[in-house]
Amino acid sequence: MPENHLIDPAGYTDPQVQVLEQARIFRRAWHLAALTRDIPNELDYVKRIIGPTDLVVHRHEGRIVAYANVCPHRFSAFFEAPSGHGPIRCPYHLWTYDGDGMAIGVPHRRDEALACYQTQDLRLEMWQVEVMGEFIFVSAEPRHRLDEFLGPLLPALTQMSVAIGTERPKHVQDIAANWKVVLQNTVEFEHAFSVHAETFAADVQKPLQVDCDPDADHTISYVTRMNPKRYLRARDARVNEIFKRAPVPYPDGYRHHLIFPATTIGYTDNQQLAIMDYQPTGPGSCRMFARLFSFEIPDLTRAEMAMLEIVGPWHTAYAERLFAEDRGICESVQRGLSSRPSRMKGALQPGERLVRRFQEIYRQWMDE
Repeated sequence: MPENHLIDPAGYTDPQVQVLEQARIFRRAWHLAALTRDIPNELDYVKRIIGPTDLVVHRHEGRIVAYANVCPHRFSAFFEAPSGHGPIRCPYHLWTYDGDGMAIGVPHRRDEALACYQTQDLRLEMWQVEVMGEFIFVSAEPRHRLDEFLGPLLPALTQMSVAIGTERPKHVQDIAANWKVVLQNTVEFEHAFSVHAETFAADVQKPLQVDCDPDADHTISYVTRMNPKRYLRARDARVNEIFKRAPVPYPDGYRHHLIFPATTIGYTDNQQLAIMDYQPTGPGSCRMFARLFSFEIPDLTRAEMAMLEIVGPWHTAYAERLFAEDRGICESVQRGLSSRPSRMKGALQPGERLVRRFQEIYRQWMDE
C-alpha cells in the first residue's frame, strides 16, 4: 500500500521551514564547494552560494580556506566577481585579514593597538575545509567528519576525483521549485519513462536501482544499464573503446550519487562526469550549478583526441536537454504544491524507495 510522505507538503512552500533548513541542514552538512583546479595559485579565489551564505574559497598563505564574503567592520563584500585573485582585503575601508580570519591591517589606526581589532566579533566567519583529491568540501558547523559523512561513497569519490579531465561549458539554471522537490526528482527513476521518454528512458537497457550501503547515512545512489544500440548512437565502436580506458570506479551504465543535502554526481559509461549543486534561493525556488567534465584518458593519440572533440558537444547538449526536462516537471510540481488542498498529503509508491530515503535523511536532520 502507498505510504504518506514523511515531509509535510506545506514544508515546500513555508518560508519559516526554509529558515530552519538553513540552520539545521545547510550549515551543518558538508558541501562540495569547488575543485582544486579552480584555485591553482596563491591568492586565487572562487565564490559559491551555500544556503544563505555567499562563500569564498581562497588559496591563502599556502592552504585553502573558506569564509563568508562579508567584512565584519561595515559589512561590505570582499569580492564581487565569481572568481579572481587577491588578498582578503575589504574594498570599502581596506581592512585586511589573514587566513584565520583575523585583521592584520587596519588603515588610519596607527595610534591604536591592532589587538583591539582582533576579536571574535571582528573575525571573519570561517568555514571548515577538507580536501579530497580534487574535491574541496566545506561546512560551517559540521556534525560529522567528512569521511564519516561520505561513508561507503568515499572510495569511489576518491578514485573519481583524480580522474577528472577537461571541463565543458558550465550550466546555471534557475528552477521555480523548492530544492527538496528537485533533489527528490534526481533519485526517483519512474518519471524517466514519462518526462524523459524520448531521451534518458529511450537509452536505458534495463533499469536497476540500488540503495547505498545501509551505513550510508547521508548519500543515496542508483545505477541503470544503458542500451548500447541506442545511447550515443552518433558514435562508433572506436570511440567506445577509447572511453573504456578511463580510470573510473564504475565503467558500466549510468551511476548517480546524491550527497545530502543538495549535490549530485552522475556519470555514464566513462563518457561524461556531471557535478550538480542545487541551492535554495527562496521557499519555492532554487538555482542549479552544473559542471560537466570528460574523464582523463591516458595515452590519447591525435586522432583519438579529434574524435572526442566531436563527441563532447553532443554530451553537453544531451545533458542540457535533460536539465530542461527536469526543470519543467519540477516547476509543475511546485505549482501544484502552491494550490494543494490541505487534505492532500501525497503518497509514496513502493518503487519510490529512494525518495523515501531522502525524506528519512531530511527528517533526521530537521529533528535533531
